[in-house]
Amino acid sequence: MIRVVLFDLGMTLIDAANRPFPHVQEALTAIQSLTTADGKKLLTGLLSDFDLATPPVTPAKITAIFNRYLTVLDGTSLRPFFEPVQRRVTLSTHAGVLKPNRKIFETALTRLRSTATLAECLFMTENQDHVRVARSDLGMSALQFRSSASATFDFDDWRQAPAKVAHLMGAAARIPDSPGAV
Repeated sequence: MIRVVLFDLGMTLIDAANRPFPHVQEALTAIQSLTTADGKKLLTGLLSDFDLATPPVTPAKITAIFNRYLTVLDGTSLRPFFEPVQRRVTLSTHAGVLKPNRKIFETALTRLRSTATLAECLFMTENQDHVRVARSDLGMSALQFRSSASATFDFDDWRQAPAKVAHLMGAAARIPDSPGAV
C-alpha cells in the first residue's frame, strides 16, 4: 500500500526555467486529495539534490542551503503544495547524501513524521537511474516522468499522474470528484 509520494522538483515538476510543467498544479491537487487504503490522507513531499553542505557541515550551512532552495521553490508557485516546508521538503544536505541513496528517502520519511517503510513509498522523478534504483534496490514504487535524456518513461503529461498514483495505491484509492481533480 502506498502511503507516501515523494516528488523530485527539477525537470520533474518544473522545467529548466523553473516553470511548472503544464497541469502540475492540478495533478498535485488531485494526488494530495487521495486517501490510502486505511482511509488516511496520502502524505506528499519534495526530495531534491539541490546542494550538499561542504565539511564541516553545520546547522547554519544547512539552513542557508535550505533557504536558497526555498527561494527557487517560491518562484515556482508550488510552495503551497509542500507546506510546512520544514517537514515536507528534504534536501540532500539534510541527509548528507545524494539521491538515490537510501538515507535520503529515510530522512524524508523522518521529516514527514511518517512511519511508512520504503516499500510504502512512491518516488516520482525524471531520472531513469533513480527510478531503477528505487525499484530494484530500495523496494519502492517509482514513476518516471518523460525527460529528454530517456526514451522510456511512465508518463509524459501530468494529467496522467493522479490516475497512475491511484492505480499504484490499489483499489481502495479514489480520486475525489472535485473542481481540482484531474
